[in-house]
Amino acid sequence: MHDPFLKASRLSRRGFVAAAGLALPQLGLAQAVNRILVPFPAGGAADYMGRLLAEKMKDHMGGRPLIVDNRPGAGTRLAAEVLKNAPADGSAALLAPVDPMIIAPLIYRNLRYDPAADFKALTDIAGVQFGLVVNASSPIKNLGDFIRAAKARPQDYPIAISSLGTLLHFLAAELVAQANIDSTLAPYRGGAAMVTELLGNQIAAGMDATTTFTEHHRSGKLRVIAVAGEKRADALPQVPTFAEQGFPNLVASSRYLLYVRSGTPPESAARWTQAIRKALALPDVKEKLATAGYDLVPGSSAEEVNRYASGLAARWAPVIKASGFKGE
Repeated sequence: MHDPFLKASRLSRRGFVAAAGLALPQLGLAQAVNRILVPFPAGGAADYMGRLLAEKMKDHMGGRPLIVDNRPGAGTRLAAEVLKNAPADGSAALLAPVDPMIIAPLIYRNLRYDPAADFKALTDIAGVQFGLVVNASSPIKNLGDFIRAAKARPQDYPIAISSLGTLLHFLAAELVAQANIDSTLAPYRGGAAMVTELLGNQIAAGMDATTTFTEHHRSGKLRVIAVAGEKRADALPQVPTFAEQGFPNLVASSRYLLYVRSGTPPESAARWTQAIRKALALPDVKEKLATAGYDLVPGSSAEEVNRYASGLAARWAPVIKASGFKGE
């Protein structure tokens, strides 16, 4: 029986050194690339956006290949750590939601990075809303139905969330508090695992970015019953907001933002900004992002991103403090 591990174990020392030597040029080549760090696994909505943009940006990045480098983990904080430890030469940028740079500092005392000192915000990329979803076979048709059911049988209506210590987590906690229900929050290891159980009717309801649910909603497998934006989601115009259904203070949305290391040469930072804005201006990119469930945004300057971050932190700091949640 062919066993590649057995074969590898029989390599002589000389053969191992030779193999390592052959790999060295490849490692050198791998370092001569530009990277978009994505804090989520391959195959998800954020990864799709990163790969779509990388394909369109590659011809505007100084002649070096542009790849997507997936770095999931630690509630999106791992990817920020990777960027902090990357060279400040403009070869790497982080495409991330608001969590690692804006929400995490409100929770974690021992972050391994300082968002203000270690990174430079360049621009926003796309907006994303959060939605409350049930299985399409559920008798729950709207937010009022869910609240009545959860008040009557809270043990049957926990709310699944894709991660703890994120804006989504505290939005779900706000829903429980404002609706005066006793539903517990059930954290999952990512949106894909949560969707699997929603599709199998193993859990009654879930909350995540609408990009997680858009295709399942369109196909009639899941039903999004409320979104948390100031307006309805571009991809789900038939789904009312929480505000439209009696909860005007239950408003939250996220953005995907682009960051580089502090100390990145201005010309390199400008190259990233120009490349991504050119990609976002393409009609097919706009169409694909909208279809995937993203809200299109105009492309803010670094100063506008910083003002947005300050406003978001001020909005959620008291909510996070009141929740009593302690990040490890």
